Amino acid sequence: MKLYGVIGWKNAGKTSLMERLVAHITARGFSVSTVKHVHHDVDLDQPGKDTFRHRAAGASEVVLASAHRFAILHEHRGPEPDLSAVLARMAPVDLVLVEGYKRDSHAKVEVFREGEGRSLIAPGDLTVRAVATDAAVDVAVPVLDLNDTAAVADFILREAGLVPVSQAVPAAPHVPRGKGGEAAFDTVMIADWSSSKELSSKKESENAIWIGVVRDGITSTTYHRGRAAAETFIQNFLDAEEREGRRTLLGFDFAMAYPAGFARLLTGRADPRAVWHWLEQHIVDNPDNSNNRLDVAARINLQLGGRGPFWVVNEGLSQPGLPFGKIGKIDLPALGLSNMRAIETSGLAGKPTSVWQLTGPGAVGSQSLVGLPLVHRLSQRNGATVWPFEAPTGRLVIAEVYPSLLARSVAASGDDIKDRAQVRLLARALWQLGSKGQLPPLFDTPPEAQEEGWILGAGHAALLEQALTWA
Repeated sequence: MKLYGVIGWKNAGKTSLMERLVAHITARGFSVSTVKHVHHDVDLDQPGKDTFRHRAAGASEVVLASAHRFAILHEHRGPEPDLSAVLARMAPVDLVLVEGYKRDSHAKVEVFREGEGRSLIAPGDLTVRAVATDAAVDVAVPVLDLNDTAAVADFILREAGLVPVSQAVPAAPHVPRGKGGEAAFDTVMIADWSSSKELSSKKESENAIWIGVVRDGITSTTYHRGRAAAETFIQNFLDAEEREGRRTLLGFDFAMAYPAGFARLLTGRADPRAVWHWLEQHIVDNPDNSNNRLDVAARINLQLGGRGPFWVVNEGLSQPGLPFGKIGKIDLPALGLSNMRAIETSGLAGKPTSVWQLTGPGAVGSQSLVGLPLVHRLSQRNGATVWPFEAPTGRLVIAEVYPSLLARSVAASGDDIKDRAQVRLLARALWQLGSKGQLPPLFDTPPEAQEEGWILGAGHAALLEQALTWA
């Protein structure tokens, strides 16, 4: 079931466009449902009616059924449900058109009318993939004629993958070039990941997933309460980039490999990609962020003899095979493993914690356990390469990053949410370097990186900081 949004300010013409789109798309043989978000109470009932009395008495759901249709009145009596919860109750169709829900991560068309006195949403929101308007506007996304229903419908159907991709992919893919002729990137996307076992608050906060994007020089950030929503946003965004023949650099702030020797111990192959695949088969990560990462870590420890390498600092989270505290309880030398990777011992990445530590301040071990399955899925995309295990020559280049390399600029940004500033500024710095042909030195790595990975930009913090000052 595909999902596409229609957003815009009040009186822009969203409902009129939705009505025309439904009629046009269903006439082409696709099944369509709609969701409309409103800011007032929804009530299809009237005081005194039998069904109203049922609800007043405390019924959780009341069904009004007739010969031609039925309606379910659901009393959630608590926080407003997420869009995902609403969609889960709907019957499968080819396409769900959503009016409203501006802040959700699905792709959208913005409806914009001339003379309404409001500014465009698109420049600051990369989930907006096109603007349908009757005005002359200057934006970095496609501009569609608001009155040409067929053109808007065609765009949505291509974006949603309901018409052949070949209709949307340029015959000659465009590969941008930096100032010196080196391959650059149209788009840089940086994701600050999270291993939280619960969804973050609806109000923007640090305890969530932040994604910073610079696309053709335009910077934006998006907020995601959980990993499933963030992956949906990333995959949809990359689908659109691929269809437009664009080149993307995608960075994640977790370790993409482990100290030398671990991959062979776990999988029989000294190849980090085998670890990604193994984890993708064993990690269960639910839409509500609940996951089995600690159980999987305990299983790995027991498989390797029960003395590590993974450990936790919260005694209440320990379990058979997963010890509390590392001193005297794990034996890395017996396993032939180091506590840190070469990049962490190099001094080029601040004061990192061990990749084996799964909980506690500064620990990123759990982020790798829930993040590497995503890296595996992304690596299967057409034209994807994962650096430094592969040359950074693909249409999509995935890399490990360390947003704290820009600590000085982040501190000076004045942003009250550190993670938001980090992804925004690092995406900007990398895009600027690419536009001037100065990215190649950042991709140079020592031999250890082929098995242990490396951090893009490590040792080049001053250059990254400088790039932020360029016009």
